[in-house]
Amino acid sequence: MFSMVRVTLLSITILFLYSCFAAMSMEFNSARSYARIEDNLEEAEKWALLALEKEPDNAQIPYFLAVEVYRPQKKYDRVGEMYKEALKRNSNLDLEQPFKSGGKVIKTVHGAIRNEAETIYNQGSSYYTKGKKKKAEKSFKMSMELNPNLIDNYLALSDLSYERDNIEGAIDYLDMGSKYDSKNFLIFVKKSIYLKELKEYDKAILTLQNIEINDADIQMTIDYEIFKLNMDKENYANAAALGSGVVENMFNSTSIDDAVLAEACYNVAICNRYLGYEGYNKAVDVINQGIDDKDVLSSTLEDAKSAIDYFKVAKERFYDASSFDPDDQKSANHAKDLNKLIKQLKKLFIPSIEDLLEQ
Repeated sequence: MFSMVRVTLLSITILFLYSCFAAMSMEFNSARSYARIEDNLEEAEKWALLALEKEPDNAQIPYFLAVEVYRPQKKYDRVGEMYKEALKRNSNLDLEQPFKSGGKVIKTVHGAIRNEAETIYNQGSSYYTKGKKKKAEKSFKMSMELNPNLIDNYLALSDLSYERDNIEGAIDYLDMGSKYDSKNFLIFVKKSIYLKELKEYDKAILTLQNIEINDADIQMTIDYEIFKLNMDKENYANAAALGSGVVENMFNSTSIDDAVLAEACYNVAICNRYLGYEGYNKAVDVINQGIDDKDVLSSTLEDAKSAIDYFKVAKERFYDASSFDPDDQKSANHAKDLNKLIKQLKKLFIPSIEDLLEQ
């Protein structure tokens, strides 16, 4: 008696499914019946695989296989394969049961898979935290395939490549991500850091210059990084010019830490001192060599005067660095040393060059 009732109920349910999904194949309806009523995933898989061929544009079939057949069996590779297969199929198909996620309603099969990509990314992050980096990488790559617009995957895969000393590979992932989000701040910052390690300073500077940002404090930070890159490539003239504006902006900001400001002041001082030494040393050489060429003397005189200006800026910034970092003893000493050089230029070198020009 019980088995007859059970068969009758099963028949009624199958008829109900046929009436609700008349446009779908018998194979797919059978697969769902076996999964949802009989709890027979083996038969459900068999009929769903037949349905895949029967309905080549139906995204619901591979989605069903992923969610209701393979995921309960923890066959995660097959889950991923079916998700990807679903994404190749009709993108307008609705879910049987829409659901909410993160405050938004997910209505379509493709939308559900894109949403699942975030779950897979989070799983990858969990693996990474636990030190399971191969599993993390696998999750990030799967998530990336399911939702190419999820930029976190590119950043995570870039970090993994960098940790393996594959800087070029790290940059490749960032470039892939920038195709989907050309204004992502982190992508550009990370890329500039990697390019700096490769000593490709011009490319690193260009990368930072391409960042579009409306936040004044972030822009100030970017400008400071560009300044330091110019220092790295030993372009001290550009660095000094940029550094002057950066430090002034930092003085006017309430969000800059004193340690960062002290560092910036010190670096700007170093640049200006370097440029000052160029003019100072030229004046020393010309005087010691007894050069009397008027053009050379005139050029040297201008350089000596510029050296004073550079030394004055450097002295001021060294004192600033010392004031923002109480533990910094060397900056004040550097400033005092520059006073001596400025005095030599004013009292000795410049008058000597002027005398030579008048002869």
